[in-house]
Amino acid sequence: MLKLERLMMERQMILQLKNLCLTCITGIYSCQWKKYPPQPNKKNERLWCLILSCTFGISVFWFYCWWALRNDYSNLNEYLFAKTHRWLDWSVILLIMTAIIFSYLLLLMILALCHFALGIPLYLHWINKVVILISVLLILILMIALGIKFKEEWDTINLSLQITAPFLHIGAVVGVTGVAWFIIDQFFQSKRRNLILTGSTSQASRNLTKRKKYMDQIVFQVILPTFYFGVVISLYFIPCAISSPCIIEKENLAPRPTMMGHRGAPMLAPENTIMSFEETVKCEASTFETDVQISSDGIPFLMHDSTFERTTDIAEVFPKQVRNSVSSFTWAEIKELNAGKWFLKKDPYNTVSILSEEAQKKAAKQHVCLLTELLDFAAKNKKHVMFDLRPPTNTSHPYYNTCHEVVVETILNSSIDDKLILWLPDNKTNISNNFQKIVGEKLDPETLHRENIHTINIRYSNISFREIKNYATKNISTNLYVVNEPWLFSALWCAKVNSVTTNACHIFKKMNVPIWHIQPNVYRIIWITIDLVSFLLIVLTYFIKSRSRHRKIQEIMVKENSEDTFL
Repeated sequence: MLKLERLMMERQMILQLKNLCLTCITGIYSCQWKKYPPQPNKKNERLWCLILSCTFGISVFWFYCWWALRNDYSNLNEYLFAKTHRWLDWSVILLIMTAIIFSYLLLLMILALCHFALGIPLYLHWINKVVILISVLLILILMIALGIKFKEEWDTINLSLQITAPFLHIGAVVGVTGVAWFIIDQFFQSKRRNLILTGSTSQASRNLTKRKKYMDQIVFQVILPTFYFGVVISLYFIPCAISSPCIIEKENLAPRPTMMGHRGAPMLAPENTIMSFEETVKCEASTFETDVQISSDGIPFLMHDSTFERTTDIAEVFPKQVRNSVSSFTWAEIKELNAGKWFLKKDPYNTVSILSEEAQKKAAKQHVCLLTELLDFAAKNKKHVMFDLRPPTNTSHPYYNTCHEVVVETILNSSIDDKLILWLPDNKTNISNNFQKIVGEKLDPETLHRENIHTINIRYSNISFREIKNYATKNISTNLYVVNEPWLFSALWCAKVNSVTTNACHIFKKMNVPIWHIQPNVYRIIWITIDLVSFLLIVLTYFIKSRSRHRKIQEIMVKENSEDTFL
């Protein structure tokens, strides 16, 4: 008797727990804390389920895109600062917003699948519908803005897909294998529903449900399984088309690319200052990459932006000239500016916390750097110098037409060896024959050799792995900019790039091998093994569901026979 009472109590507790779960599932999805919401419109709810699925797919793609674009977050922040004149880490804000939207839609998708699995009618509350529409609209606006203002970033996303393809393939196979349970369950539930409808004794009822039975068969026994298995088979053979640079034989792995410090080491010190280039030397980079502009009295100095607003304290020193062009100031005025305090205040790369107290004090004392200072420092440390010369935009500037000559003369009068200068040709200025000419565009190897150019300097997303390989076979070196993420550096390493321009030389210095690379035969074994395991799991799921279906059919037949006997 006690055992029976205990068993009844356990069953009651399980039933209460089940009801609680059902209440939570329907409550969150429909915002109505009842087991079954009142009179849902099945057609509308299925349409909203489809809209939810599409929105979730878009959010997954956007979340991946935003992860892939991490390499260029600093570019976004600088661009938005130039537009808004206010410094915020917009990349983090957008990343948090993307993560919230993705998590919210993922929760709704899981709840919708639970509704299907448990046979609960769908009923999506209007609040969730509004949020879904706002989410998809926001993501589409961001995608359009990305396509208009940062077209080259789509090339970055395409590049990341090539690199991560092996991992995406494995994840996709795992995902579709997990969905097999739901697809097969719906297949057998459809058969069960049709069996029940067929067993109806009323002729009128049979005529009424004939069309419903036909549609149910078409959707759940033909269209859905066919589409699913088409996707599965496609995924099984996708690796045949995957071409990732990191699927490479170990002996074919090239030496680590050399590094050029982009404005020095801007993650460890204020950009384009002597301290920044000192950190570049510690990182064992081969080259200082910088930007040169001309003051109104003809002095070349280092500055990237067209104004001093972002990287100096000009708002305090010259508050009425905050947005004036940097080339409109004399060197005597520029010397008054501090070029380090902004770095500690704005913390553009979230790295100030890793600096020692001594380093922070040193950063706070940095000033705008002369070109001659950089050249002398490079000569002392035997480092190459490469720079973008940014001529004055004002045609009335005293050195508007002669800035190139001024810079060349400054270089020739400094202590640096001419061979350490990497010169981007401007087709205007006579330069020393010892300068190493490089070009910022993709030209055919024959033209480059004819012009005595042996290095191209180009954005990493504007050149394909095949083109890199082709240049290498023609003895043309490639330098790609600006590379900040280890995954991207690893991919370019595997692709045998000669050098990269980077903000993160202190990170890449510690990398002795790419973060991932795999031999083709090993990857082939992994690919085939995962596909076989996936196929076996899908077949096993089918047999388990098939046995369960036969058992339920027998229960229905026994129940019907019992009712007939009773009558």
